[in-house]
Amino acid sequence: MPFVGPDICGHIFDSTKEMCQRWVELGAFYPFSRSHNGKGWLPQDPAAFDGQIIESSRAALNVRYTLLPYLYTLLADHVVNGGTVFRALWFEFPQDPATHGIDRQFMWGSGLLVTPVLDEGMTSVTGYFPDARFYSYYDGAEVSTKKGSVTLDAPLEFIPVHVRGGVIIPTQNPAVNTELSRQNPLGLIVPLDENSSASGTLYYDAGDNLSMDNGYIIIILFLNGFFYCSPKLIKRNRSYYRSSAN
Repeated sequence: MPFVGPDICGHIFDSTKEMCQRWVELGAFYPFSRSHNGKGWLPQDPAAFDGQIIESSRAALNVRYTLLPYLYTLLADHVVNGGTVFRALWFEFPQDPATHGIDRQFMWGSGLLVTPVLDEGMTSVTGYFPDARFYSYYDGAEVSTKKGSVTLDAPLEFIPVHVRGGVIIPTQNPAVNTELSRQNPLGLIVPLDENSSASGTLYYDAGDNLSMDNGYIIIILFLNGFFYCSPKLIKRNRSYYRSSAN
């Protein structure tokens, strides 16, 4: 079931401000992301708690909106080929026994690793990084450890997200809704693997019906070496870079 996610901040009982804040940061990465509440419980949307979690919620959701082209591509691939979208580490790294028991990290497809804080009072979190190159989504800093655990800084307003080397991530500048964001420039995150190469796919359609058989559909393959993203030609020249193009 690829399009899944529980009610953010929980459906029953009252959530604390801190745990609701952490849950919104995590919930921004559920394929189905919905803030919801049961009747009779305290308000827990981002504007609740005297508005103190609005900015962190906006920051996490802006990451989600930026990554919607990647999520949309993963969902389209699931429709055609099956597989997973919201993915356990062992699914992507089955030969690494250390991944088999990990249930506090997850991936989007093969290219994005999310390490949420799940415990109250914590401003750091331990994450495991399999045998691949990983870079911080936020600043491109490469994680030096492979097949090992790393303690990551995670202040209350921050959720650690890393991109995997070798997997190109399509992006789009966020807006207040998906209709407006689809009018914004597209971009690429191009993190290189051990062989200084990367590849990826973008699925793009009209966005106005539920069928993959109607309307226009564009599938773009990003291959090693040069990446063509109209109207720019993007040349591989660094370990990690972002590019945007109309």
